[in-house]
Amino acid sequence: MRPFFAIAILLAASGIAAAEEPVQLPHQNLPAGQSTAFELPVSWPILRDSAKIFSGTVLQIEHRNSDSSSALATTEIRFHVDQAIRGVSRGQLIEVNEWAGLWQAGERYRPGERVLLFLYPPSKLGLTSPVGQGAGRFTVDRTGRVIVKGPVGKPPRAIQIRQILATIREAEKE
Repeated sequence: MRPFFAIAILLAASGIAAAEEPVQLPHQNLPAGQSTAFELPVSWPILRDSAKIFSGTVLQIEHRNSDSSSALATTEIRFHVDQAIRGVSRGQLIEVNEWAGLWQAGERYRPGERVLLFLYPPSKLGLTSPVGQGAGRFTVDRTGRVIVKGPVGKPPRAIQIRQILATIREAEKE
């Protein structure tokens, strides 16, 4: 049981550290009256360490090997890619295999849920997860806007996915 807690603490600490410095780049296509700078809700390390970035809809969740003590328990989450950003194609079906301990620790998905994910490259075991734990996962609302938590005491804000896409493209050029 101790290794599980050590991993959970390490993952939580890396998520907190990775979320400290958001990427901020100029954005030219904002509606009139909005700031000319757009702050990407992730840090440079999250952007750099992501092999796949996409917004998608959860189609199916399957828990595997959870009854066997000799096999690694995993959770397979199947997504439909709504907006491809890096490492995927629009309309593609993606199967993400996570260590089941993440599910048990509270990182859960629901069929029909829409998310924006920044995923690590698959490990040697074929497992992946959002970069920086929760820092690489965002809710996408019914209108396709990404919900970004504000500073303490401020309400969350909704950002058009196209703004995030344009900002990531600019960051990748640098």
